[in-house]
Amino acid sequence: MGTNIGGNKMSDLKKEMLKIKVKGYFDNGDLKVDPTITALVKYHVDKARHNIETGSLLMEVSEDNESKKRLKVSADYIGYDWTISCGYYAMFHAATAALAAIGIKAQSHESLIEGLEYHFVFKEKTIESEDIEKIKSAKKLDEKYVNRMWATKSKRNTAQYKADAVIAQKDAEKVYKNAIDFVDTIESLIKGLK
Repeated sequence: MGTNIGGNKMSDLKKEMLKIKVKGYFDNGDLKVDPTITALVKYHVDKARHNIETGSLLMEVSEDNESKKRLKVSADYIGYDWTISCGYYAMFHAATAALAAIGIKAQSHESLIEGLEYHFVFKEKTIESEDIEKIKSAKKLDEKYVNRMWATKSKRNTAQYKADAVIAQKDAEKVYKNAIDFVDTIESLIKGLK
């Protein structure tokens, strides 16, 4: 009997810790079973796409002097902080749509991300409902998407709340590209839930 710290034992430990947290979210109301939320899936996917488009506009205006002149913004305008926010909120709405598709409503950002990971990465159930049974047929979400969402949430907090933070173009571009990939992946996952 070795003490395998890597591989499956770490994954099993993480899954158990996540299960306890997600169960706690259901117990305290941060995650709720709400079959009516499934009606909002398309709205959240559309909102995610809207945030990606807004991020694209902000990237363009930040890089193009003609756009700045046409829009009457200062020549030194840089909107990379808001591009990062748009990227995060695109991910937020896509994740909200994924949970809504299985009849779960999240009340906080943390419960949303951890609920997404538990139900779509580990494909586990903490509750019983007709809608949540759909995860059996869903494609498994790669954990990298959840990790990217946590990283983007952190970047968004820095971009929005730290007045002295310098937001690099490359950071905004990376978040923007990750957001597009995240939304595309979640949208495909939702389509497989039928």
